[in-house]
Amino acid sequence: MNTSSKAEIVSAMNVLVTRRGNTTDAAEKAVINEVLKSLSESLQDLDHAALLEAAQIVANATDELETVVAAARVGPFDSFLSDIQSSMQRLQHEQAAMHAVETLPVAEFDAAPPARAAPVSAADATPKPLDSKVFDDLRAEYQDFFDRCQMRTEFAGNVDFYVSRLLKFRDVYRDVATPLGIPWFFIGILHGMECGFDFATHLHNGDVLTARTVHVPKGRPATGMPPFSWRESARDALILKGYNHESDWTLPRQLYLFEKYNGFGYRPLGVPSPYLWSFSNLYTKGKFVGDHEFNPDARSRQCGTALMIKALQSKGAL
Repeated sequence: MNTSSKAEIVSAMNVLVTRRGNTTDAAEKAVINEVLKSLSESLQDLDHAALLEAAQIVANATDELETVVAAARVGPFDSFLSDIQSSMQRLQHEQAAMHAVETLPVAEFDAAPPARAAPVSAADATPKPLDSKVFDDLRAEYQDFFDRCQMRTEFAGNVDFYVSRLLKFRDVYRDVATPLGIPWFFIGILHGMECGFDFATHLHNGDVLTARTVHVPKGRPATGMPPFSWRESARDALILKGYNHESDWTLPRQLYLFEKYNGFGYRPLGVPSPYLWSFSNLYTKGKFVGDHEFNPDARSRQCGTALMIKALQSKGAL
């Protein structure tokens, strides 16, 4: 996957080199030179990057290209803007595809057979969640876990990546969130968890926006004609889930809705859900690696939703 990402970065660099030769704007040329230097360093970094590190490198490359678009004030533009925007879209797909490899499968409540349901050991020093899916039973636990939750220092760079994407697209999420009465960051976090922040896919399930969804839930949005905009599809997904009728957006309720979205299947196993607590001191190992398949030794490499909320709070973004 790093190979295809490198190819996309090289393609974007070729577009920039052509543009550098065509523009008469000295300031724009200076920006292009800086971005070319940065993208060249990104190519070298990709050779040695793990998957999520590579996703961050590719996302940063996309951000660099945006600075070139912003600097393009003098023509001739020819096909430059459309070419560079196409490069940004392809890089965004690359970044999302890398993220999708780590996306957590749905954890159904009774998914794992008892023989595979090995709870974490006492040596792991992680708290045991209650075996319930009733919010009133879990309200205090969510607050307690969140208060005790601390980011593992080795994942600081990964958490920063998620937060940078949430803040970058905050206005897009607000456009959808405000009319529905949903916190913008709740939508953004779902978008990151399920779609890798790819705006060319349905929030419902990550299917492409050029058609109605083909995976569960199938045939969404039910009205309108494809291709759909991300905003109209996201609105459909959130209404379908009934989030527009939620009136309680306290922290425990948010965490409950996140866990409900992925499933309560970790609770009977005594494992804090990685969908919430991955990258924190409350989660060590244990992961659903497929439908009805729990591996007690597998580790999630996706940032938990609670960690993203805590990181946003620490930056004063909430």
